[in-house]
Amino acid sequence: MRAVLRLLLLIVLLVPGAAWAKDGESRYAGADGVLVHYKSWGQGSPVILVHGFTLNQSYWQAQIPALAKTHRVIALDLPGHGDSGKPRDAAYTMDFYARAVEAVAQDAGLSHTALVGHSMGLPVIHTVLRRDKLKVDRVAFLDGAIMHHPSNPALRAQNDAWMKSMVEGMKSPGYQLVIEQMFQGVTTKVSAAQKKQLLAQGRAIDQHVAVSTFENFDSPDVWAPAKFKVPALAIYAAMSQAGVKDWLADNYPKARLQVWDDVDHFPQLVQPERVNKALIGFLK
Repeated sequence: MRAVLRLLLLIVLLVPGAAWAKDGESRYAGADGVLVHYKSWGQGSPVILVHGFTLNQSYWQAQIPALAKTHRVIALDLPGHGDSGKPRDAAYTMDFYARAVEAVAQDAGLSHTALVGHSMGLPVIHTVLRRDKLKVDRVAFLDGAIMHHPSNPALRAQNDAWMKSMVEGMKSPGYQLVIEQMFQGVTTKVSAAQKKQLLAQGRAIDQHVAVSTFENFDSPDVWAPAKFKVPALAIYAAMSQAGVKDWLADNYPKARLQVWDDVDHFPQLVQPERVNKALIGFLK
């Protein structure tokens, strides 16, 4: 048994870039009667990490050790995800998710913070800024999901048709397959083990959470024109960049866009060290 444990330890130490986060301080904040779970590491200027749809705070484990050297890092589980509450009677709007981020910041005693979001983390952070109840120093988006309402009628009809099909799929008995198919198309570069975990995570999401999130994802209130002067970093996969440059120019005039050819929808998993270097340089 001791030999097995030594072998496992040796494997961990030899895996390139295997700097995973040690377990942080675990706490719960209250938001709209829901317990929102979060963990914190390190000291310094704060940064809150906001995960994407069906995921949880553990998907930042490769970023936390690097960021925690110079920052107080907080990673939360959005309502309906991870170890946070999953009420069946709640509307999972971007505003609901944003209020959870604000509640975590308040519980952690933060007067200001930087925000980093992956995928659905973008509209959540965008809504935090729109609500203007939390002072935000900087924002970073990792392949952030954008569902604005384009002025081009054909593009708008295409977007509306896709959202309608997704909502109908989420309401069907086979909603887990719909989520799995969605992830299949955006996990072209993650490892086989990571892909297996992502698909399992998607299948585990509660159906009400999935349906309500997609029903509210493209709400005009979320995507109405806005212009925030906060410094922003946007890292996108080449496969995801369509329309991003223009949207950032309209909403985040101080944004710096980086398009990477060697990642898919999960740059923090595919290129963790490169993501860490970009985030650390931006958050200085």
